[in-house]
Amino acid sequence: MKEEDLLKVILHRLAKIEAKMAKQDDLDEIHEQLFEQDEQIRHISDGLQALKVNLEIRHIENMNSDDVLLRSILDRQSLQYK
Repeated sequence: MKEEDLLKVILHRLAKIEAKMAKQDDLDEIHEQLFEQDEQIRHISDGLQALKVNLEIRHIENMNSDDVLLRSILDRQSLQYK
């Protein structure tokens, strides 16, 4: 094998290794982005859970105030007819 052919083989193998390394760098970047997105999704999920609890509390409060208002109206009507 000539020296020139040997250099071509070595350069070809180096090019293959470099391509694989570039793919690994891309995968590392994708992994980092996925990790960041996972954190963001968890933050959004926590916020939505807090909002859900808050809405449930408000709904119960509204039901209670509606009940009090209805009882008040019914009591006034019953007093008027006595």
